[in-house]
Amino acid sequence: MHVKVSYEDGPDGITVVRVGGDEGGVLDAASAPALRSALLEVIAGGRIVLVVDLSAVVAIHKAGMRVLLGSLKRVQIHGGTLTLVVTSQQIRETLADTRMNANTRLDKAFRIHDTVASAVAELAADYAKTSVEQRRAALAERAGGNVIAGAYSYEHVSEHVTVVTLVGELDVYIAPDLRKLLVDLVNHGRVFLALDMTEVDYIESTGLGLLVGFLRRVRNDNGSLALVVPQDSIRKIFRINGLVKVLPIFDTVDPAVEFLGREVPGAHA
Repeated sequence: MHVKVSYEDGPDGITVVRVGGDEGGVLDAASAPALRSALLEVIAGGRIVLVVDLSAVVAIHKAGMRVLLGSLKRVQIHGGTLTLVVTSQQIRETLADTRMNANTRLDKAFRIHDTVASAVAELAADYAKTSVEQRRAALAERAGGNVIAGAYSYEHVSEHVTVVTLVGELDVYIAPDLRKLLVDLVNHGRVFLALDMTEVDYIESTGLGLLVGFLRRVRNDNGSLALVVPQDSIRKIFRINGLVKVLPIFDTVDPAVEFLGREVPGAHA
C-alpha cells in the first residue's frame, strides 16, 4: 500500500515526520525506502531531534523497523534522538517481538507515545535540561579520539590502523557515504582499516560489493581490511554470499586490530 511521508519543523528544534496513506499505510519493503529517503534528508539538514508519527500506519514489517532503528542510531551519535508515535496495538506488539529484529525488542530501544503532542512535550523538556550541544560534548568526551563523519565515526588506534564504526543499514542509500569516507581515509594513507559493524542491522548486495571492492583497493595500496561482525544474522549474509573466505571477520575489535597490525609491512621483522 502506498505510503506518504512528510515532515514539519517545530519551534523547539523538534521535527515531526508523519508517515501514512490514504487508507492507512503499511511500512514494508516496498514503502520503507520512502521513509528512509525522508529521514536521510531530514538528518542531512541537521535535524536530529525527531518524532516519527506512525499513527496512520496499520502494519510495520522488518524493512520498516530497520529504517527506524538505523535512523535512531544515526541521530544518537550526534546528540539527537528519535521518538515514535504509535496508536496501533498490532504495531506495538510487532515492535516488542524479538523475532522481528535479531532478538532486539524495539519497544525498549524507542520511546513510544500515543500522541505527537506528548512526544514533542517530553522531548522539549528533555532537551531544555540537556541541549544537543551538551550531549554532543559528552559524546565527544566519551569517544576520546573518535572523529564523527556523517553517520559514521573513526579512530586512529595506532600509527597504521584505523577503526571505522558503522551504524544502522548498509544498503544502496547509505553505501555512497561510507565509500566517500573510506576513499578519504585511503587517500590520506590510512590503508589498514577495521570496520566495526557491531551496530549494523542489515546489509544488502550494494554494501557487500563496496566491502569487497575496498578490500581490493587497500590491498593494491599494500594495506588490508578487517570486519568486526558479532551478529549471527549479519555473518549469515556473508556466508551465503561466500565472503567469509574473502573478508577477514572477527567477533570483537581488538583481534581485528591485532590482525591488521600483523599485516603492516615489516611487522614481523
